[in-house]
Amino acid sequence: MVDKKILMEILKSREDREIKQKEIIHKYKNSIISFTLNIPGPNKDSIKYRKIHDVGMETIINKLKDKGYKIDYIENIYKITGPEGYISLCINPIELKRITTTIEETHKLGRLFDMDVFDFNHNQISRRSLGYNPRKCLLCDKDAKVCSRSSSHSLEELIYKVNQIYYSYFSVQ
Repeated sequence: MVDKKILMEILKSREDREIKQKEIIHKYKNSIISFTLNIPGPNKDSIKYRKIHDVGMETIINKLKDKGYKIDYIENIYKITGPEGYISLCINPIELKRITTTIEETHKLGRLFDMDVFDFNHNQISRRSLGYNPRKCLLCDKDAKVCSRSSSHSLEELIYKVNQIYYSYFSVQ
């Protein structure tokens, strides 16, 4: 059973993240990426997860710079509820979502990346609205949200898979 205190911290963190997103949008009047990790269970912060986050941020930033975009704002926040990253830049939010979805689908750690894109009115751009399939479960080919809601897999199985992805990536670096 998840500790109620941890659950409350995770819910508070989601509220804080939404406030932060709106503050960045208000200040820069741009599209933003709000980047977190897909980590199952209550333990969302560790050196391992911070390394995954840092690789994800570096990947996004490099991809945007390679495409010639100027980034107006970057911030990383490390909290007990997991690392968070924010990037603001002047770009069509649909193009930005295509870029982030490509990273999520092609990077070796991409299954663990959660890159939400918002336009300058704080409307989230969904994968589905661009014709992409929903994210797949870490362990099977079903929709990740379906497996999560139905608790199709044990927490131990999911954490084991996260660790496999982590060690597979970092053992060759």
